[in-house]
Amino acid sequence: MKTATKTAPKAKTAGDIFQAPKTENLSVIVKALEEAHALIQKETDAPRAVISIGRSSKVHGSFTPWTPWKAEGENFHEIFISASSFDRGAEAILGTLLHETAHSLDLKAGRNGVSQEGYHNKTFKNTAESLGLEIEQAKRIGWSTTKVPASCIKRWEKAFGIIAEALKLVAVNDSEKPKGRNKNNKVAVCQCGEKIRLSLKTYNLTRPVCQNCESEFVLETEEGGDE
Repeated sequence: MKTATKTAPKAKTAGDIFQAPKTENLSVIVKALEEAHALIQKETDAPRAVISIGRSSKVHGSFTPWTPWKAEGENFHEIFISASSFDRGAEAILGTLLHETAHSLDLKAGRNGVSQEGYHNKTFKNTAESLGLEIEQAKRIGWSTTKVPASCIKRWEKAFGIIAEALKLVAVNDSEKPKGRNKNNKVAVCQCGEKIRLSLKTYNLTRPVCQNCESEFVLETEEGGDE
């Protein structure tokens, strides 16, 4: 008599992660960035690095010259990619990833590509352009503005494709925080009880009138104000 045997579940391959429906989880794009960086790292022999993402409206990415991560006795640098820039598209994200990889290559080679104040010099420019990027000068931060020409995308076609596919499956980050109520504004009320909130300057300039009861809006006193 034949006995039924359990078969082990098939292990997921890296590509399986892209079969998921669009989701609020960011694991897809993290995995894609890790795979893309691994491809770049393999060709350039750049230092291995932990890829992290988070919301930042100040930078598209960053590289830690120190090693904040440790696993099995090995220390790792970090490459940060801002989730707030996902809507810039795969081309720009590839550019950021290569930009930060250039920093890691300078560090590994003992080259000073950026000052402590964050100024990117021509040493960095040369390293970044060796990866296929085009680097232009910007005020205060030096040779930092990053462009990704078609030749760069072709060179890193596989990494670009992985990022582009992942971006289709994750939610775009909306980093704009809703503006709260301006508590410095005044509350004005008309005879029918409708209220509006506006600055004292605007009130004095416009003297708004209710279109319903045709009475002028009058500023409430502090005691009767709407908190």
